[in-house]
Amino acid sequence: MSGIAIAVAGASTGTGSGGTTYTSGSGTETVPSGATSVTITVDGGGGAGGRDNAGLDPGGGGGAARCVKTIAVTAGNTMSYSVGGGGAGTVSDGNGGDGVSSTVTGTVSGGSIAMTAGAGGGGGPSVPGIGGTATGGDTNTVGSDGTYPTGGNAGSGALGGTSGDRDGKIPGAGGAGRIAGTSGAGARGQIVFEYS
Repeated sequence: MSGIAIAVAGASTGTGSGGTTYTSGSGTETVPSGATSVTITVDGGGGAGGRDNAGLDPGGGGGAARCVKTIAVTAGNTMSYSVGGGGAGTVSDGNGGDGVSSTVTGTVSGGSIAMTAGAGGGGGPSVPGIGGTATGGDTNTVGSDGTYPTGGNAGSGALGGTSGDRDGKIPGAGGAGRIAGTSGAGARGQIVFEYS
């Protein structure tokens, strides 16, 4: 049985027994009846861009990392998850907010799970944010560092904010730096459990 996971901001969405996507918060995921394997995709939150009206050199926020793992499960196994938020932009000269890492942990029939998709760092005046790193996946993809003024791309492939479209794209991209106005926000993370 396979399903398609659908993301809805600020919620979790189930797709029958196929899977669930979490876009905020923390809690426990329980393996449904009939599932024998799960693929877990974890994205951290992106960093926000900085603001630099004085020096005219605002750094973009770093993109968050992604990790993906497939492991055997049986019905009733549980995993703990926590979805990281994106960093908030700033309205005055200074650093944008750091993103928050996303995690999944637990022990299932196939073994232990300890996944962390690291957050992107906030950019600042003359300082771009650093991209996040990931651990615990079968594949671990780092986020890109921010530049001047563009936000870093996420390990998910989501694009960082630009001067024309300041906020990072979901999931996990960094926000753009700004000379005036509010700097771009980092995109939230998400966690997907897809069963077969």
